[in-house]
Amino acid sequence: MRNKKLGMGLKDLLDLDVKTLFGEAIRLDEAGKIFQAYHLYMKISEIDRSPTASKAFNNAAIILAENGFIKDAIALLEHAVSLDPDSEDVKRNLEVLRGDSDDNGD
Repeated sequence: MRNKKLGMGLKDLLDLDVKTLFGEAIRLDEAGKIFQAYHLYMKISEIDRSPTASKAFNNAAIILAENGFIKDAIALLEHAVSLDPDSEDVKRNLEVLRGDSDDNGD
């Protein structure tokens, strides 16, 4: 019974670190510091495999796409979908980059 409790605090600490990193990445992104934001998004994706990692891949892909790295952005979005297949944002961004979007602005 005692061993079952080992490591429980570590999970909470790691979750907090990922949330903190993600918040900082968004702050940097919004401030126009895209290279620093991209680095943090990718760091999050290395240490986390939850839907947060999918969001990090999505945001990193947007930075890449906005700077002309479409193929690399698509690869990140494909990985993001594998982590969170229910993410509508990721699927929509992937469709747009693949040129498959049928959204005409309606």
